[in-house]
Amino acid sequence: MRISTSRTRQWILAPALCGVLITGCNTSGGGEAAEPEATPAAESTPLAEDQLRPLLLSSANLGTGYVQVRAETDTGKYNDIVVQGCPSLEKLGASGDEVKFASKATVTFAKDGTATLSEELHSDRPTVLSSKLRSLFGAYTACRSYTMTAGTTPIEVKIAKSGTPKLGDEQFAYTSTMELPSGAQVLKTLAVRKGNVAVMLVGAPALVDRHIEAAVGKLPADD
Repeated sequence: MRISTSRTRQWILAPALCGVLITGCNTSGGGEAAEPEATPAAESTPLAEDQLRPLLLSSANLGTGYVQVRAETDTGKYNDIVVQGCPSLEKLGASGDEVKFASKATVTFAKDGTATLSEELHSDRPTVLSSKLRSLFGAYTACRSYTMTAGTTPIEVKIAKSGTPKLGDEQFAYTSTMELPSGAQVLKTLAVRKGNVAVMLVGAPALVDRHIEAAVGKLPADD
C-alpha cells in the first residue's frame, strides 16, 4: 500500500493518517467493494464542509503554546512511503474510495514547535459513519505490527488498541509506536462519533487525551 499525504511535517504520521484520516491511500492489490447501505428515513443527512469548519478546534480552544500549521501544496512530496506486512491495510487501501465519508474538514497544530496534533471532522449518515469507522479501526488494529518504508529506510510500526473516553455515541482508538532512527515515537489515533459527525484526533497520546473532550464539545447536539 502506497501512502500520500500533504500535511506539514507529517510524514511520520502516515501510518496513523492513512485510512483512518482518509488522506489518500492506494495500492495495486485487489479489494472487494463494500455493499451499498440502505438509508433509514429518519437518519440525519451529512453536514457540508463549510458547516464542519467552524466545529474544528482553534488555538484559543487548545491554550498557550499551540500554533496552527498550514497544509503544504506539494502533494507528491510523500509518495515514497509504502506500508507492507499487513493484509488488512492492503485491502483497505485497495478499496479506499469505499471508506471515504461525504464531507470532511481538517486542521493541524504544532505544540511548542515539537509535538503535533491533527484533527479531522467527517460527516455522513450516522449508520454510514458507524460502519466505516468500524472497518477503518478494525483494519488498523488487526495487525500488531507492520513495516513502513520511507524512501529506503524501513520503519517498524507496532499497533495496540487503546482505551476510549465515554463521549458521543461511539468511540475508537489505537496507538502506533514507530521505531525511528532517532528513537521510538508513540502516536494515538482517537475517533468519537456523535450523530452524523465524527471527530478524529492524531498526535502525542497526552495531547489527544487532553483535547478530545473539547473537540467533541464543539460538535452539534444530536437530533
